[in-house]
Amino acid sequence: MCSGSFAWCEPTAISYVRIKKFASLFAKIFIQGRTKGKKTWNCYGTMRHNGGNIDEIVSVIERRISKREAPMVNDTSTHKLKVGELAKIAGVSASTVSKVINGRTGISDETRRQVEQILKDHGYSRPLVNTKLSPTIELVVEYIEHNGTMELIKYASYWAQQAGLAITVTQTNHGDATEDCFRGIIDRNPQGVIMQQMGGLTTQAKSLLKSRSIPVVIIDPIDTVDSDVMSVSIDNWTAGYQAGKHLLSLGHRRIAVIRGPANLQTSIARYSGFTAALQQAGVDLPESYIEQGDYFPAETSYEAACRLLELTDRPTAIFCCNDLSAVSTYRAAREHKIALPKQLSVMGFDDIFPAGQLMPSLTSVHQPFSEIAQRAVQMIIDSRKGNQGDMHVILPTSVVTRESTVPPQSSAR
Repeated sequence: MCSGSFAWCEPTAISYVRIKKFASLFAKIFIQGRTKGKKTWNCYGTMRHNGGNIDEIVSVIERRISKREAPMVNDTSTHKLKVGELAKIAGVSASTVSKVINGRTGISDETRRQVEQILKDHGYSRPLVNTKLSPTIELVVEYIEHNGTMELIKYASYWAQQAGLAITVTQTNHGDATEDCFRGIIDRNPQGVIMQQMGGLTTQAKSLLKSRSIPVVIIDPIDTVDSDVMSVSIDNWTAGYQAGKHLLSLGHRRIAVIRGPANLQTSIARYSGFTAALQQAGVDLPESYIEQGDYFPAETSYEAACRLLELTDRPTAIFCCNDLSAVSTYRAAREHKIALPKQLSVMGFDDIFPAGQLMPSLTSVHQPFSEIAQRAVQMIIDSRKGNQGDMHVILPTSVVTRESTVPPQSSAR
């Protein structure tokens, strides 16, 4: 290997410029040799062979450099940055970068995002610990009993089977998915993950999945989705607007609403579309006609329906932002001896079982669960093949008219 000492070179009659050039070339050839991972071309032997004459040494080194194309250290086109180098760029410790790469906890979301961006900017590829993929797609849900979850499981299983895959269902114990939940997922190394979770995809969960390059599709995300996370959703605003227009078309003017969770973007959009339809028609929506329900449990919506039905000037129609709330409204109407649909029209959202089997059968906004599942499964398959299409898909909805919505009695108009 090259020596760092030049004491043996002849000092006589050597210009400062030549010494400087020699040092520069020596450093260059040394760096090139290290980058290639080989010995540095017998630099020391070359020097001894030429008797230490610096002019001849410089000429030899120049000729050798001109014949080789070894990259310099600052050539980022082929040089893969190491963890320590990435840490210096980010201004954090190497252990912090390692935590981000491996999806571990112990750092703030802001630091994680900063390091993730640097990894992305420098084209850093995470190493795969287990390259053997499981022939499964993981479906993460918050509630098995939740609106539409069983529909999604049914159709996701069907479309996965068509692709030679299977669906594995993970329930997050009625709350946000924990780190342990996602560590279990990456240990199973599925083809991808479909999430129908009210808690959304946390920064930590996203980092864990990215650490193993596992593609993720979020169904009806509750908030703005990052550009690098795929999603499939319905047009919730238009769906709410369709519901309002349907009840207005029947002649209803005293229309109440049982909203979904106030913190979810999906329920906010449905409510916004519904109120837009009423405003467009010049129909007031008094505060007493606005009730806060929930997607689960049903008791919250039942209590909301009871309050609406006990009003002196009770509504002639109620729009429920999910079908389970509509079922709770049926129960409240029966207990208050209000006949459906003669005295009260009820409209749901989702069009899930048992909407068509209720008495009267429930009018509902139909969610295309089969197409949602098909798109989600296909997006994962395409992502694995490197055929990335649309990152965010929004699907239309439609109103399925059944027996629960009729024109109001003439006395109620």
